[in-house]
Amino acid sequence: MEFRISAFVTIGSIALVAGGCSMPFGRDSNPPQRITTSPQIMTSAPVGQVTSTPLPPPPGTYPGTDMASVDPSAAAAGSVEVSRPDLAGGWTIASGGDSCQLSMALTTWSGGYRASTRGCTNPALQKVSAWNLEGRQVMLLDDSGGTVARLYASTKTQYNGTTAAGGPVSFSR
Repeated sequence: MEFRISAFVTIGSIALVAGGCSMPFGRDSNPPQRITTSPQIMTSAPVGQVTSTPLPPPPGTYPGTDMASVDPSAAAAGSVEVSRPDLAGGWTIASGGDSCQLSMALTTWSGGYRASTRGCTNPALQKVSAWNLEGRQVMLLDDSGGTVARLYASTKTQYNGTTAAGGPVSFSR
C-alpha cells in the first residue's frame, strides 16, 4: 500500500511540473497575437541636380597659397602668439590624409619637450618624439632632433604648417 501512495505522489508531482511548464507565465492564458500586416512601400524622395563647388580653405590657412610655398616670415606675422603651456596636452594631428593623436608634454626631452603620436599611419608623423617652441614657430622633432614639421598658430587651438618633406600638416583640439 505504501508503494502505491508513493507512486501516486510521484506521478502527481511529475504531472504538476509538466503541466506548469506548458502554461504561459502570468495570469493571461491567451497566446500572443501575430501582426499580419505587411510593411508599407515607401517611394524615394526626388533628387535634384548634383552640383560641385570647391570648399573654402580650412580656418587658419592662407587662401590662394600652398602651405609649402608660404614664406615663414609671412606665416609668423599672421600667427597668434602662444606659450609652452598652451601646447601641452592632447591634439589631433593631420597630414597627407592621415589623422591621429598627438600628445605634447612639458617634460624636457632631446631638443625640446617630450611628444608622441598614436594611431598614425603616416611615417613622418610616427617619428614625432619631441617638440619645441621657437618664437611663434612650433617645431615637431624626431628622436635624433631632426625636424618633422614646422607650424604656426592660427588660434590657440589650431596650428598649420608643413612637414619636412613640404606637405601640409595641422594639429588642433
